[in-house]
Amino acid sequence: MRHKKQQYPWLKIGISFLSLFSVFALTWAAFWWSGYKQSLAITNVKFGKTTVLNSHIYEATLGEMLGNNPGDIRLNDISELMESHPYVKAARVSHQYPGVIQIEILERQPIALLNTNPMVLLDAEAIVLPDVDNLGNYNLPILTNFNPEPELYPPGKEALSVKVKECIDWLSKIQIGYESLYNNLSEMKMTSENEMELILTDRPTQIYLGQDKVWSRIQILKQFEKELGDRKISDFSYLDMRYENQIIAKGRRL
Repeated sequence: MRHKKQQYPWLKIGISFLSLFSVFALTWAAFWWSGYKQSLAITNVKFGKTTVLNSHIYEATLGEMLGNNPGDIRLNDISELMESHPYVKAARVSHQYPGVIQIEILERQPIALLNTNPMVLLDAEAIVLPDVDNLGNYNLPILTNFNPEPELYPPGKEALSVKVKECIDWLSKIQIGYESLYNNLSEMKMTSENEMELILTDRPTQIYLGQDKVWSRIQILKQFEKELGDRKISDFSYLDMRYENQIIAKGRRL
């Protein structure tokens, strides 16, 4: 019994030492964890290359993100936020540790200007792209004489005008299948008789397509131009394609 009593003080000292060590260890771990979390805090948001708008415009959509911990932010939320921007078709977001968010954007490419007040851009899906002081950056075909009501053209949404959507569909096909015409196209105009008219940039030339069979007439125009040889469709002051199996052409005066 005397031997056990002699060991008890050492046991008490050992327990006290372990308790004190545990307190110091927990305190150190808390400081370490705090520093570790701080090292993970978002310090930079990087964007891949953008060509339609400056990446700073897209970055402004994110609001205050720097200083947050990555664990407090869902990547899907960032993707959805970026895709809410009218000029963003899709976004891919990833973490690049330490403290970096990488964002890759697929931008909507304008293919036409719509002559409304205010003027807007349209992409190949007839999505309305609002003016962000960038209209002067583009030399695009202008759609004129269409219904100008602003509610038909909600920013970031598909245009509600049926005629505008039809024209965008034709323009998209022209851009892919008849690039020389698209690059020389100044205006796509809806006449008072609801007939489609193209006006070329070169000289200019007026091309009357009528109300129906517009796309088939554009294909006929392409074949007609191939058969001109060294001449071009801009060598004519106008081409009337509203009649079956014939093109009425008026040459320019020398």
